Amino acid sequence: MDVLERFVTRNPTSKRLYEKACRYLPSGSSRNVLTYPPFPVYMARGLGSKLWDVDGNERIDFNYNNTTLILGHNHPKVVKAIRDQLDKGTVLGAPTEGEVKLAEELTHRLGADKLRFTPSGTEANLQAVRLARSSTGRDLVAKCEGAYHGSWDSMDVSVSPPVEKAGPANVPYTLKQHEGIPQGVLDNILVLPFNDADACQSLIKRHRNELAAVILEPVQRDTPPKPGFLEAIREATAKYGILLIFDEVISFRLSPGGAQRLYGVKPDITTMGKTIGGGFPVGAYASTDELVKPLMIPDSTFPELKSARLGFSGTFNAHPVTMAAGLAVMKELTPTVYERLDDAGERMRRGLASIIDGEGLGFHVGGVGSFFHINWMADEVVDYRSSAREDKILSRLFSLDLMNRGVHLWGHPNVSAATSVEDIDGALETIEEGFRALKPLIKERAR
Repeated sequence: MDVLERFVTRNPTSKRLYEKACRYLPSGSSRNVLTYPPFPVYMARGLGSKLWDVDGNERIDFNYNNTTLILGHNHPKVVKAIRDQLDKGTVLGAPTEGEVKLAEELTHRLGADKLRFTPSGTEANLQAVRLARSSTGRDLVAKCEGAYHGSWDSMDVSVSPPVEKAGPANVPYTLKQHEGIPQGVLDNILVLPFNDADACQSLIKRHRNELAAVILEPVQRDTPPKPGFLEAIREATAKYGILLIFDEVISFRLSPGGAQRLYGVKPDITTMGKTIGGGFPVGAYASTDELVKPLMIPDSTFPELKSARLGFSGTFNAHPVTMAAGLAVMKELTPTVYERLDDAGERMRRGLASIIDGEGLGFHVGGVGSFFHINWMADEVVDYRSSAREDKILSRLFSLDLMNRGVHLWGHPNVSAATSVEDIDGALETIEEGFRALKPLIKERAR
């Protein structure tokens, strides 16, 4: 029985649910990244480092909702905070103390002055870019090729472009990722090559009078920056009065103050999401008193009420349940927990590299901190173009095979504070079995 047949056999209830979902949802899903052939596994519950699907299959989780659940599933203190808030109400239509407390915690960690909450990382990035344009009076924004900053017009650009159409590596073309993006949007986006400091500095200098901001992930997906890259971008943007935005929606989990503290480079604006919401929808962006002035409502005397230069609102901004869950997570994330996460990530990367070397497969293992990733080629992934050379077919087959064997390894592989040494060592044994089972196919595709 091959990988696909075993998958279908083990997951009959998921198959039925998917077929029903396709009657009501486009491709049976509300989230594209969770949809894959022949059908996605439907999960029923999670606890700690484990997931159980609707067919009762148990799996060790190394996805954690694409890096969101840094403490693992259903951490007891997070669950208690949620229940305590639910006893008081869901959405109260007014500011709450939880909003103030979580903002205080996050600004303290970042060394920022002010912070604005949003319902998602996408909206945090959208508003941060608008803030940068308002603050500078310029329209052009630069992003890195291969970077994902949410599903909105300005950033749905050159996320995974066909390399043969993407232009020179040091001067990438600006290409729309999906349909429905006007040419006017593309005209206001500049694409930079991640981890190429010289090329980025050159492009920033060339467009210095037009650029409002450069937005980048300090760790792009799970690819760390080369030494000096972030410093070069910071130097160039500061020199020309261009704002630097760090999208730390994913990378904020790398230290108590995010990737910026880990690498010692401070942006002008930081966007966040995922881990800061304790498993609930969340986003936020933080900056200085000076830069958030467009968000400030001018002082007035009641009943007069003036308007801010930027009028952002949202029914579910700073949702009380999200604030309670996020604050509970932040309280648990002590320096010792971060050390444990780093150690677990390193144990996973070392174990994978050892297996791959022992099997003579020649793949590269990447990642940093609590992230790990198998690069399905011999070379190290340093940017989008190198990642585009990976064998995506092998990657998908391997992930599906591991699902059959009890390991959930889709998306952005990562460990959580709930991931034990036993989880890692058990998963590594399973991964070794998976490599051996797929070895004939791996050799065939390498010809």
